[in-house]
Amino acid sequence: MAAIASSAAAPKAPSRPDPHRRVLDAAITCFTRNGFHGTSMHEICAEAGMSPGGLYRYFPSKDAIIIAIVEEERAARASLMACLEQAPGFVAGLVAMGDALFSGAVPMACVELAPEISAEAARNPVLKAKFDEVEAEMEEVIRRAFVAAQARGEVDPALDPDLALVMINAIGDGLLLRSRLEPDLPLATLMPLLGELIARMLAPPAAPPSSDLTR
Repeated sequence: MAAIASSAAAPKAPSRPDPHRRVLDAAITCFTRNGFHGTSMHEICAEAGMSPGGLYRYFPSKDAIIIAIVEEERAARASLMACLEQAPGFVAGLVAMGDALFSGAVPMACVELAPEISAEAARNPVLKAKFDEVEAEMEEVIRRAFVAAQARGEVDPALDPDLALVMINAIGDGLLLRSRLEPDLPLATLMPLLGELIARMLAPPAAPPSSDLTR
């Protein structure tokens, strides 16, 4: 009885992530360390603790793994879009998105892999199609918030929303690249300053001073 009781009380070994998850996590680690083209499927197998046969059962190629990573970002991007939609203003929403992204509150592989993904999408038509699809979903939400901000007077109504969105995306892409070049840069703490700069860029022009007609 004692042996049975001891066996029943023995702690269970922690369960390992499912194989699909293990491959994606291993691939993200390898891609971050060596880049897409510097990483072999063999290295991903070793990082995941999985045989080549086991890996190919879930992903037939490295391209398939990359596309799965981009597709998986959808859920995290939805959390970022919620930051924008729930904020009291457009610029405040951009600041909230940046803070959530760079603080790690919304974990996203793109913080580490954005330069690699963008470069690979420029070369790989299949990946670019998926990348553009996921990007378009977020851009539509940002554009809608931008137009709403114009309607309430927060943003200059003369600005073209599509061109402004290109500039806003360029700022975001630059920050992601800077985070790779300077990993210790506290980007999350710099978001309020970025918000001030963007607010000045987008603000409606100041009204000209009224002339004093009584003199």
